[in-house]
Amino acid sequence: MIFEELHQMRLFFIILVVLCINAVCHALPARPMDQIEHIVIFMQENRPYDHYFGTLKGVRGFNDRAATPMRNGQNTFYQPVTGSNQSYMLPFHVSTLTTSAICMDAPTMEYFCDIAMLDNGYYDKWNTARPAGMGMSYFNRTDLPYYYALYDGFTTGDQYFMSTYTATNPNRLHVFSGSNGLSVGQQPCIDDIEPGFNWITMGEVLEAANISWKVYQQADNFDDNANAWFNTYRNAKPGEPLYDKGMARSVDLIADFNNDMQAGKLPQVSWLVAPANMSEHASYHPSAGEDFTARILKAVQANPSVYAKMAFILNYDEGGQFFDHSWTPNVPLNQPTDGISTVDTTGEVWDRKQYGNWTIGPGFRVPLLVISPWSRGNIVVSETFDHTSVMRMVEERFNVHLPTISPWRRAMMGDIFSAFDFQNPDYSWPTLPDTSGYPDQSNTQCSTLPPPEVPAQQSFPTQEKGTRISRALPYEFQVSDKTTSDTFSLTISVTGARGAAFIFYDASNFTGFMPRKYTVDSLKSITDTFSITGKKDYSFALYGPNGFVRQFAGSAAGAALNIAAKIVFGKSNNSVGIAVAGASTVTYDIFDNAYGQQAVMGAKGSGLTWFNTSGSGNWYDFTVRDTTLGFQRRFMGRMETGKDTISDPAMGAGLPTNGPGIASLSFQDVVMSRSVKWEDHPLLPDSARKFQRREGVSKDSKYHPSREERGIPVGYEEF
Repeated sequence: MIFEELHQMRLFFIILVVLCINAVCHALPARPMDQIEHIVIFMQENRPYDHYFGTLKGVRGFNDRAATPMRNGQNTFYQPVTGSNQSYMLPFHVSTLTTSAICMDAPTMEYFCDIAMLDNGYYDKWNTARPAGMGMSYFNRTDLPYYYALYDGFTTGDQYFMSTYTATNPNRLHVFSGSNGLSVGQQPCIDDIEPGFNWITMGEVLEAANISWKVYQQADNFDDNANAWFNTYRNAKPGEPLYDKGMARSVDLIADFNNDMQAGKLPQVSWLVAPANMSEHASYHPSAGEDFTARILKAVQANPSVYAKMAFILNYDEGGQFFDHSWTPNVPLNQPTDGISTVDTTGEVWDRKQYGNWTIGPGFRVPLLVISPWSRGNIVVSETFDHTSVMRMVEERFNVHLPTISPWRRAMMGDIFSAFDFQNPDYSWPTLPDTSGYPDQSNTQCSTLPPPEVPAQQSFPTQEKGTRISRALPYEFQVSDKTTSDTFSLTISVTGARGAAFIFYDASNFTGFMPRKYTVDSLKSITDTFSITGKKDYSFALYGPNGFVRQFAGSAAGAALNIAAKIVFGKSNNSVGIAVAGASTVTYDIFDNAYGQQAVMGAKGSGLTWFNTSGSGNWYDFTVRDTTLGFQRRFMGRMETGKDTISDPAMGAGLPTNGPGIASLSFQDVVMSRSVKWEDHPLLPDSARKFQRREGVSKDSKYHPSREERGIPVGYEEF
């Protein structure tokens, strides 16, 4: 009896302790991200950012003032059409109102072609590493009215990159498993092959952690469910989790998705896979994809209690290698010859034996839209992301770990959470166009309108004027330099919470100097030194995320005098300081190139000059220029304070890269060449405008002509 009473008391005590622990745990504040109960991933096909949204207001599109230089003396918008770089092709609009552009063919694309276009960081072979075709074409708001209205109402990421240069399958592998094989010690998948992979997927990680998940797909899924390429799923049988959640198909995925929302059965993590004709893959119709997206989001909107706890990710697996101007964050392949990384690059450098080290990515930029109550509004987020960022988001929210993501990607790529404002949800929806007639309309356009053509008369594309709300980013960089009569030394220090990638050019020696790649982790720094012996002048440029630019120019004679200039951030009062160190005999000017700050003329010796940047959303663009010795430093970017501001107003106004304080340097944009008047640009030769059209469509490399027809350069042989 006594023992029984003791046992009951002990049991009561244990229950009391458990209840107390639960009470304490529930009393603790939840993480803001825990408001998200459902992450939905809807990945479409083969469209890059500029091709769809280069004209969208407030994003880093055709007005980008930080486009990187090329050897033709222009930036990446002016793509050469001959090996001599004497003529160029600009991005050109293809109208869906007057042509059948909505169903135009894709340009040539696959891994070796993409690597050739990358050209070690020059990004100057979009038209010469392959037949150009319609590769430089773009759409605008008239052509994609639903998507433009949708992007006006939510948060777009304009620094989101495909995970690897090449076709669909390797990129989808990253958004289902975090790897294309290289980061798990295997040969990387670089094409649409499906031999039966054997590393772990996110679905298996979620299953082991008892996190609900599902792939929504139909009988026709365009072979875009990457789970189906893994042996564990291929061997799964009906009734088993990997089959039922990762392989099973339904008659109507939207109905299936909607039924689960209505029944309160929507999984915590979902992937949606569109059928082929809704995938937006060329030459399927983007307007059909708009309608498919609209029908999915109507179902979401019809279930407000579910949407109130949802983060919906709309992204694209790869660009189909239509043109995008942005440089991409890549690892140095042969340190220290071509750059330096403070982060382990294992899983990112592909050793091709006799062909040397090659990068797998991240590849070119693609669209991202984050749809949720916490990302509602005309907003842009410009943190660097790729497809593994979506997997990182799932990891962080549901406390799981996907072991396939490389250390480098974990350090360099964000986790999407900078897109959200969890303190200020907005459950409303924007007014969106009716898309029900889009598919029939596009079918009519394709059957009745002439095909689009590459124009002979060129004009620079026009981007919509204005700004968007711009999310605060976890970036802070300090860049300093030191010159002697023989050397130029560069130091990059990352003092913010997120590491970052940079690319560095010698504008006075484009032929002999390969662009260097630096990847620097948070709270780390690197220093690199270059010889300027025998040079009359030096001219270097460094580019980082979200319009971060530093330019360094001067004369060798002046270098020995140790003039120095740096930028200082006064976050507490939204001020930027320009500090100059020099002898009392040194006279210099400080110019604002874009935002209307009063110039400082004839300053002498050392000094610190402050400028309030609150009126420009903390964007700045200053040049310090010595009046006699040719010393010039440019500081361009945005000071991060932890608060949202606006997208770059100078970009929003269409201001050119050059400003009043910029000396004529080879790597800078020529003002006149941004003209929308065709007379200010060279006519395109017929050889750059004509190409063979091909009928029919299948996936990616299977659709394109043979390697011999593509004219893959010597040295780009298959592994």
